[in-house]
Amino acid sequence: MGWIPRPLGPDLCYHVRVQCNNRAFRFEEISDFERYLEILLSVRKKFTFLLHDFTIMHTHVHLVLTTPGPILLDRIMQVINQHYALDYHRRHHRAGHFWMHGYRCSVIDTDAYALTCMRYVGRNALRAGIVRHPAYWPWCGYSFYAYGNMTHPLDPHPSYVGLAGTPAQRQVVFRDFVETYLPCDETREKALIQHSLRRYGANTQRRKTRTA
Repeated sequence: MGWIPRPLGPDLCYHVRVQCNNRAFRFEEISDFERYLEILLSVRKKFTFLLHDFTIMHTHVHLVLTTPGPILLDRIMQVINQHYALDYHRRHHRAGHFWMHGYRCSVIDTDAYALTCMRYVGRNALRAGIVRHPAYWPWCGYSFYAYGNMTHPLDPHPSYVGLAGTPAQRQVVFRDFVETYLPCDETREKALIQHSLRRYGANTQRRKTRTA
């Protein structure tokens, strides 16, 4: 069965995942995390997409973003991936493929799926056994939503804004939503997320995106 073409268009919200080649631990030093985040925010400013959430792990990256247009997701991810790979090779004196695929994605089209993705992304380091609490992982957006931490300012997703009437109330609701979690729920949501990300092909050369 062939890959389903990626959905591309303005005003689409995505959960995006990019994996290091051979699942290698390429995010090794603090400077690796810092440089990826700098490049991500620079491309966000240039292409004016909305960055709702993220987590940078040792072997992969998750992003939740919306593409208002005219620059669409293929171009955004191409620039981020290329710039970071070149930067990494320069700093570490290496060559070869950095990313396993261009990227995988799923469209976030409901409030429930948006919040599920944000919980999944926020718990990534906890699920991997790296930290004992989501707030202890500095390379993610959890603390922005859970505590109003502005170290990495994000564009609040509308689903989060709808949780309560004030920022303080939203933070309490979000913390409870992310931290109060049964193992069976996590297993079910992990399967849902992974299935959704597998639906779309990873060959970035399959289709070209028009950009302005």
